[in-house]
Amino acid sequence: MQPTLKIVKPPVIQIALDYATIEEALAMAKIGVEAGVDWLEIGTPLIISQGVAPIGKMVRAFPDYPVLADYKTMDSGWKNVQRTAEQGGHVMTVCANSPDETVKSAIAESKQSGVWVVVDTIGVKNQAARAKQCADWGAHMIYLHYGADQRKHDSTQDSTQWLDEVQRAVSIPIGVGCFLVEDGVRAAQKGAELIAIGHPVISGSDPLEELSRFVREVKAAYRPRAAKT
Repeated sequence: MQPTLKIVKPPVIQIALDYATIEEALAMAKIGVEAGVDWLEIGTPLIISQGVAPIGKMVRAFPDYPVLADYKTMDSGWKNVQRTAEQGGHVMTVCANSPDETVKSAIAESKQSGVWVVVDTIGVKNQAARAKQCADWGAHMIYLHYGADQRKHDSTQDSTQWLDEVQRAVSIPIGVGCFLVEDGVRAAQKGAELIAIGHPVISGSDPLEELSRFVREVKAAYRPRAAKT
């Protein structure tokens, strides 16, 4: 059975559940749902720690919410699409820096299962060119990702730095990974269709209040991007 992906009016707010245990992830997912998030992400640390089982557990706990599996796939793209489908998940990630064959195999397998393929641009040097290639192959979304290590090295930058050029290159939805309300608002103002948030917002003293503020301000700031000509 193909999973059903709940499409909501953009911007879609995705909560990144980067925890070591499913119990922590489920608890924060409940807070995220209360705050108004739209998609639930099984973060890379959770998959590394506990494998693919948390995908299914999250799907069963929140059957009305799309669940994304953030593998950061570098090989066997098709297999991670299969694994996601078997667990009832809706979306998976493959790295744009992986071999062409890996991205293409994930996209090909997605046609069989209905699982969306999101291409994560972490570490890519020419973001627009690689995004266009992946979009032309049939990727469902491009996800702009300024990584945590990059942020530690230079905190003046974030994922919105590439948004304009990638929007000019592709017409498919674009997601943006964010650290704070401020970069989430910038992404929304520029028309990003999906905005992801995790730490440090969810690790503060009042994650419900912080997430609620994030959702409220980001959705209020959203302006659809101009159509690609």
